Amino acid sequence: MDPTKRDFMCFACGKDNPIGLHLQFTVDADSCRTTFRPKPEHQSYDGRMHGGLISTLLDETMGNYCYLYEKKIAYTAKMSVRFRQPVLIGELLKVVAKVKKRKGRLIEMTAVLYKEDSTIGAEADAMMMYEEKQ
Repeated sequence: MDPTKRDFMCFACGKDNPIGLHLQFTVDADSCRTTFRPKPEHQSYDGRMHGGLISTLLDETMGNYCYLYEKKIAYTAKMSVRFRQPVLIGELLKVVAKVKKRKGRLIEMTAVLYKEDSTIGAEADAMMMYEEKQ
């Protein structure tokens, strides 16, 4: 798989996925960022964003650092999420992922989901594992 070619059916960032989130990322040496505004179809309790989709935003932002900046495919080996506040449907969210440390094929990442008022809605730590060269 060529990491310079996007999978256009990816649930999180695939532009051709009709039910996807259609995330767009910006990346530099220090971080990967995205924004998202949840719609009613992204909720669990009335007016609140589904926790699994919050986890998806955090996971995908960390994974896309590896993919877009380092041009390597990485899989989530382990992820821990802490939900701090309800995330409301309709509010603009910002997700920022950063590298904590590296060891061999592993890269430890952290991500924070900021609510529209700049408070933290959720945060995650993950161990990403680079795909072995084939």
